[in-house]
Amino acid sequence: MSYFRSLGFILINLLFVWFSHADEKIAAKEVNFKGKNQKHLLLIEPRSMRSAVSMIIPGAQHTVYSAGYMGSLGVIHYKAEEFRANFKSGWKQFRENALKDAAKHLEKIEPELIKNSENIIEYALIQSKDPLTVSTIILPQFREKFRDLLGPELLVVVPNRSTILVFSGFANNINLYKKTFINLYKDSIYPVSREIFRINGSGIRAIDDYGAR
Repeated sequence: MSYFRSLGFILINLLFVWFSHADEKIAAKEVNFKGKNQKHLLLIEPRSMRSAVSMIIPGAQHTVYSAGYMGSLGVIHYKAEEFRANFKSGWKQFRENALKDAAKHLEKIEPELIKNSENIIEYALIQSKDPLTVSTIILPQFREKFRDLLGPELLVVVPNRSTILVFSGFANNINLYKKTFINLYKDSIYPVSREIFRINGSGIRAIDDYGAR
């Protein structure tokens, strides 16, 4: 009996050493990847995620900006000490770097125009698996991209990381789609926001909660 107990103890220790070594290799790989191929992500996420590094969005009750980057295995959130070490000037420096990456991505985006029976544009739909997609709504260039189609002011819904719906700022049909917004938010692995954002010359601001009863 003592033999099997000793054997079990040895196996547990071997497994512990193996997993520790594996974690070290993954961490080393991540650091190496990060240094060579850094892509900053100014994420928009539910406040409930409680990211270590986040900033408020004007008017938002349930949504925040979070700081992240693309790692070898996908989106990684910055830890507070890691963020401070990488961005000596703080959030402003991170934001500038992140928006440069988002601007490059915005140039590649081709929205689908959803029209009604009278061939009038109801909204523009953007779908992409690239985590940079959501960050693009913060850019001044985002508003310019839709100016000729939807006007100088936009209403934007970002229910999940893969979907953006863009309406004219003067749209009176947005409430017709609230159930769709809710489903896109609730059914997603990576939900973003249940709020409606107004984008104009003053920037971005949350103005309504389509999930509220």
